[in-house]
Amino acid sequence: MRSAGIILYQIVIMFILILLGYFLYKKKIFTRKGCNQLSSFVLMAVLPAVIFDAFQKELRPELVKGLLTAFAMAVISHVVFIALGMIFCGKRRGKNSSVEIFSVTYSNCAFLGIPLISAIYGTDGIFYLTAYIAVFNLLSWTHGVMILTDRVTLKSAVNALKAPAVIATVAGLIFFFLRIPLPDIIGQPIKYMASLNTPLAMIISGVTIARSDLKAAFKKGGIYLTAALKLLAGPLIIMLLLKPFGADPVIADTILISAACPTAASAIMFSARYGRDSVYAAEIFAVSTIFSAVTMPLIMLVSGYVL
Repeated sequence: MRSAGIILYQIVIMFILILLGYFLYKKKIFTRKGCNQLSSFVLMAVLPAVIFDAFQKELRPELVKGLLTAFAMAVISHVVFIALGMIFCGKRRGKNSSVEIFSVTYSNCAFLGIPLISAIYGTDGIFYLTAYIAVFNLLSWTHGVMILTDRVTLKSAVNALKAPAVIATVAGLIFFFLRIPLPDIIGQPIKYMASLNTPLAMIISGVTIARSDLKAAFKKGGIYLTAALKLLAGPLIIMLLLKPFGADPVIADTILISAACPTAASAIMFSARYGRDSVYAAEIFAVSTIFSAVTMPLIMLVSGYVL
């Protein structure tokens, strides 16, 4: 109950930032090129700073056990979404089925998940969220590429390991397990960089929505199916699968919030990179982000009774 209320409050705040991004683009203060550059900055610098900073903790057995549990839950979560995408958005649905499968499977766990989880559980929640983000990166660059291209290459597998979020996770784990504390002169700039994530990620989301044709998007049945699988069916199934774990509520909520986030912004970039319909991907991103303002608090409200 408490999580649902906090999420609703935080989503309202974030949607104000999203509206700001929407306004800035419509007023031509932000350009398409500027948005792409800012998005790259967040992915390449800000997000790794958030992840690395989360590992600046004292090594304790319960944290190690919790992190392993979070990794297992993250894998289960992605398997559920992959299955839903393949079953309901398979090739029989037409040329955009691959975009729909990618959009169902991969969530905006970094851009939206980090500020939400940080608001509820602070760095403890972000610590466990790194497991979900690591699995997200590894699978999106392998399974995701395979879905969009009908093949997977050694290059895409290597790209998965070279993703900044994965590098930050590995570096964070090394510092965590070797108990290497950062001096303030380095740690403080990393914290300042990490604090940029929420406002920049939301403004980028607003610009992306402003670039989409919402009127056209709301007329496409495939988008409603994709959003329903991503925002409702998947999280509800994952919620039931998490119950037998009996995990710490912080871990369970972190994984569930990550899973319940709307479609990843990377769906747009991957679709453009591999010759799929990036406009359609942007429309799914926009609609699922708007709908998530209702579905995410609802999912957490239900989880209060189930978990």
